[in-house]
Amino acid sequence: MRVFIALSLPQYIKKTIGDFLEHLKSKKYNAKFTNIENLHITLKFIGEFESHNIDSLSEHLNHIAMQHKPFEVNLNKCGIFKNLENPRILWIGQDKNVSFESIALSIDQLFTKEIHTLHITIARMKNISQHQAKELLNLTNDFLSHNNLTVKVNEFSLFESILKSPSPIYRQIKNFSLQA
Repeated sequence: MRVFIALSLPQYIKKTIGDFLEHLKSKKYNAKFTNIENLHITLKFIGEFESHNIDSLSEHLNHIAMQHKPFEVNLNKCGIFKNLENPRILWIGQDKNVSFESIALSIDQLFTKEIHTLHITIARMKNISQHQAKELLNLTNDFLSHNNLTVKVNEFSLFESILKSPSPIYRQIKNFSLQA
């Protein structure tokens, strides 16, 4: 099974971002926009994982959750992964969040370490011009400047990613409440 660890978003945040994505879809950009029900903040993409090891992973994740306090995320930044010359992902997020980074680093101790950028993938881009990518980035920045998207994070979750066409299905396996 394919799994990842993520922060869920409240429905009103999903709706606000979803309405914005519907607006972008109507403009016919060469991008695949994330379905509203799949919006989340990824802590760690694990990939293929043996289902019989889920209980052991859950114990470790529960231990990590108990060592961290609830915190807030202010979704006020956007960007493009890789870069404007080679755009692949349009995202909304926050520059730095010490609490998020602390949890992500704790999870990294179970797997491989990586650089973490607190973000929500809102679009995947293929064969898009640099001009269109920059336009999408500017529209997203304008959207963020007119919306207060603050999320209170009380838990993170383990999800299964089921690959289906036209978009994946994310099934929540277990939640882990922040406690410290």
